[in-house]
Amino acid sequence: MTGPPLTLRIQSLGGRLTKHLLVEGETAIGRDGKAGLTLDDARVSRRHALLMREGPKVTVTDLASRNGTFLNGRRLGAAAETLTPGDVLKVGDFTVVFEPIESIPFAEEPAAADMRQVLQKAPDELLSSIDTPAARRDVSAEGLRFELDKKTRVLGLFYELSRTLGSVFSLSDVYDKVIGILLQVTPAARVVIYQRSERAEMRHVASGTREGRAGGAGTAADAEAQPLRVSRTVFDNVARQRVSVLLENTRHDDVAVPDSMRMHQTHSVMAAPIVGRKGLLGVIYTDQQDVTQAFSSDDLDLLNAVAVQTGIAIDTVRAYEALQREAKAREKYERFLPQQLVDDVMLDPNREIRPGGARVALTVLFGDLRGFTTLSESSNPEAVVDRLNRFYTLMSEAIFRHGGTLDKYLGDGVLALFGAPYATERDAVKAVRAAIDMQRSMATFNQELTSAGEQAIAMGIGINTGSAIVGFVGSDTRLDYTAIGDTVNTAARLEHLAKPGQILISEHTIQALDASVNYTMLDAVQVKGRVARLQIAEVAWAR
Repeated sequence: MTGPPLTLRIQSLGGRLTKHLLVEGETAIGRDGKAGLTLDDARVSRRHALLMREGPKVTVTDLASRNGTFLNGRRLGAAAETLTPGDVLKVGDFTVVFEPIESIPFAEEPAAADMRQVLQKAPDELLSSIDTPAARRDVSAEGLRFELDKKTRVLGLFYELSRTLGSVFSLSDVYDKVIGILLQVTPAARVVIYQRSERAEMRHVASGTREGRAGGAGTAADAEAQPLRVSRTVFDNVARQRVSVLLENTRHDDVAVPDSMRMHQTHSVMAAPIVGRKGLLGVIYTDQQDVTQAFSSDDLDLLNAVAVQTGIAIDTVRAYEALQREAKAREKYERFLPQQLVDDVMLDPNREIRPGGARVALTVLFGDLRGFTTLSESSNPEAVVDRLNRFYTLMSEAIFRHGGTLDKYLGDGVLALFGAPYATERDAVKAVRAAIDMQRSMATFNQELTSAGEQAIAMGIGINTGSAIVGFVGSDTRLDYTAIGDTVNTAARLEHLAKPGQILISEHTIQALDASVNYTMLDAVQVKGRVARLQIAEVAWAR
């Protein structure tokens, strides 16, 4: 069963408004990127609430979220509750209003009404329809001047439109500019703009009159304003054939016209399609009630000029929004995944990330602070968090500088991989150089601590080279990109053996190094989980 178009109007704490079309079936609300409606807020659980649509009926259920889901100010229990238009959900810092999509308010009229069409023109005929003076030898000098003036006005409007619309980056701003321009350059009394959705449905997004705006997309008035009524006959003709039309003298008794145009005393009508790179984007509809202010062919040319530039502006805004979404998604991915994997995901957004991995050769680095737990016991939590964040920042920068993958933060330590997801012949060298960089960064970190009257701290690092299973590990709702195997465990054991300020490397890493790394061989050690003793060395890193 298919119901009427229904939407959620979503407002963030910062005031930004967006809309989400409710589809049939389930729509999960949560912080998880896989949710049907993702809300980026720390107070929102990964799977926070569930919307269920069955035709016109929509219910909401809280999924045992940490901070709760509120319906009209009341916290929801475990049972599903039915939503009615105007209901307000509070999810974290987001306000979600349930509302039907505004349908086009067509006026009543005979389906086969015979309107008096004065002119019909495709938007791309705008300039070609204006004769070049050199090709006209049968007109007067005054006529040529008129045509030149007309062409100059249209070209001037193109320039002003491109400059004006090129400076806005939201659809609501584009619509506001378009309405203002049309009310300024044409005698239109009303301007109505419709937008074509991805489901090929037309809906009212903005309108305006000479007496004041009647409503606009993306504004607080959007949900309350009543769109201006339009002629279905005119609208269908423009949308179907993608041509602009001009009609006039519709009040004369000797002309068959739509009843709606008589009732509203509409004496002149213009409408034009908004066309973009991928086809029809919407329709601009204008009309005039004053018979002395009827539209002319010049006004239709001006409307076409506006429609053409509006299509370009909408395409530009959508491309800008797509780039913004991609940048935001990339930023989120890069906090958890290696940059190379992020590049792959962004190139193929439909790529499905599943649990699993492959055996690869890599070098594993563990680094851990010494004595930090004891130091934290005598400090307040805010100072501990601030200190850890600064430590993580310095260590992450050092790892990234040498081409490593930050696997995860481990309490007061870090795990980094060199050779995953892509291996090179110098992964072991890169890992050791990153470790040296990390230890030197600790010296800078300690200068900050001691200057603030705090105790200096140190870090031990262990590095091992070998094969491991690398890939995504976890559940369907949470995955980590990591490495698993004896190579990883041995690197962790070396980190435990490392004294404050030491970098210990295994014999397997030593074999993969070149002459640029200085190290001192140490006695072989017995590592937990291994039968044979392991030969190790200490890297010389002091300046």
